[in-house]
Amino acid sequence: MKKYLLLILMFVLLILSLFPMISMFYTAVIPSGNLTKVIKERYINDFETKYAIYLKRKVKGNFKLINDSSQSTKSILANGDITLLTDKLDIRVAKHIEFWAKGNENFSVEIIDAFGKNTIKKFNGSNDWYKYTISDIKGIDLRYISKIIFHFNDKHYLDDVKLIYKFPTLLNFVNVLKEDLFGRYIFNSFLVSTIVVIGNIIFSTMVAYAFARRKFFGKNLLFSIILATMMIPPQVTIIPIFILMKKFGWIDTYFALTVPMLVTPFSIFLLKQYIEQLPVELEQAAYVDGANTFQILFKIVFPLSKPAIAVMAINTFIATWNDLFYPLVMTNSREMRTVQVGLAMYQKLNQIDWPRLMAASSIIGIPVIIVFLVFQKQIISGITKGALKG
Repeated sequence: MKKYLLLILMFVLLILSLFPMISMFYTAVIPSGNLTKVIKERYINDFETKYAIYLKRKVKGNFKLINDSSQSTKSILANGDITLLTDKLDIRVAKHIEFWAKGNENFSVEIIDAFGKNTIKKFNGSNDWYKYTISDIKGIDLRYISKIIFHFNDKHYLDDVKLIYKFPTLLNFVNVLKEDLFGRYIFNSFLVSTIVVIGNIIFSTMVAYAFARRKFFGKNLLFSIILATMMIPPQVTIIPIFILMKKFGWIDTYFALTVPMLVTPFSIFLLKQYIEQLPVELEQAAYVDGANTFQILFKIVFPLSKPAIAVMAINTFIATWNDLFYPLVMTNSREMRTVQVGLAMYQKLNQIDWPRLMAASSIIGIPVIIVFLVFQKQIISGITKGALKG
């Protein structure tokens, strides 16, 4: 019984830990709304009002309100053309435009974007209320629909003009990649993270090996200073680093984003602790066989330290990929932004559009998830081997 309760508890904890990620991906594929309220359709106008004067702000033409409707209570009786003003309506995630109409004469519907381009769809009239749909809209900018004009030759009833959204949809991901430089942001972050990881693998391992195996004056003091730097907030160190990068002329370049991060205190500490637990007899045997320090480092220490290096590399990659503060200070052009800076700037422009924000967040999070899934065996191996050493 206790075993089953433990399994249930672990399952619940797993669901709770995965809930933020699941909700992010779910919200990214909804057409409109948020996690708790998915909007699958949106009325452009349903004419449900008591006063025609209110409709004059959004509806232009000769019409009057009628207590006759296919789905609700009111519709309009149009005598000629009717224009619905849509305030730059975005219909890219719409499956189709839907409306109800009643009238004998054939009619057409003209859709106009904010740039004056138009497309026209023709329909047959009906003596009874009939639901019409407009799909496969081409030749106009679907992001900025400004007007929908119903060209009626005679008296015609019109009601419930609305958008029917696609659900689920991947269009949010397409729109994010098209509308902003997220492709460039991902490239920048990937390049910077890769360079920083490679730099830490090489240089941090060399420094850690020196602290683990060499004896020199002030070794313990110097290592204590390195550990102490881990407790200094990055908001303090960013000022001298910025001044130094400015002196070198590296602001808004890859040098500023990578060079100060090629060696980190945490990587030195992690690798030093691991190297100290390796059998020193292997290195002594290599010295006897004529190997020099670099041969021992790269042919013995590096292969034996793979689990710790893997843990350090993955942690460094994720930390660099998720860093917002440092790239924000060191860059000032869109082309040099990393993904976190790009997302922060994108969020300012889309504060209420949750699906696009979550799509952008998903695009940024996917590479980190892939890296973790690919190297999860190395992470577990590094943790377990480090725990069993000594």
